Amino acid sequence: MAKQDFTTLIGKAKENQIKTPVQKVVPIKEKKNEVLFSLHIPAERLKALKIISAEKNISLKNLINSAIDEKYFK
Repeated sequence: MAKQDFTTLIGKAKENQIKTPVQKVVPIKEKKNEVLFSLHIPAERLKALKIISAEKNISLKNLINSAIDEKYFK
């Protein structure tokens, strides 16, 4: 009886096709020449900067970087 159970299992295993998993290929992101920089600013000034960046539809990071560029690197 045990042999018959194994042959049934083997038959079922042969009927089912094994699906090999497909690996998703993701391109490597470019490494940016940036470093993390933290600073303390007054809460009201940060709130105002967030509002300005939302109105201009740009990120806070881009807003601050463009202000630094305009002030010190032009």
